Amino acid sequence: MRRRRISDDQVYAQMCRLMMEKELFLRKRLTRSDLAREVMTNRTYITRALRGRGLNFAQFVNSFRALRAIEVLADPLYEGCSPEEIALLSGFSSVDTMNRYVKKSAGTTACAIRTRIAGL
Repeated sequence: MRRRRISDDQVYAQMCRLMMEKELFLRKRLTRSDLAREVMTNRTYITRALRGRGLNFAQFVNSFRALRAIEVLADPLYEGCSPEEIALLSGFSSVDTMNRYVKKSAGTTACAIRTRIAGL
């Protein structure tokens, strides 16, 4: 009996769902193998699903971290947090990486997001 091959779109959708539901992006040392286990597939399928979207694994994970950083920056509850604390709360290991991905995702800097929210 042949196993039905899962499509790259299905793998990618499952990856995204699990990243959000289980907040896998907060794991400091998340690997392709870890994600493959969660999706119940192998690393090759993970890589192929990402490559089809022009992404590598780090870009994929950091895009979710950037979304979290944007949420934290926009939340008045975290108003007193330093950039280092926001980076850590979002799963980033450095403020520079957080700033780069926030700018790529939001089209503006983390500082500008915080200033805009504070000014409202």
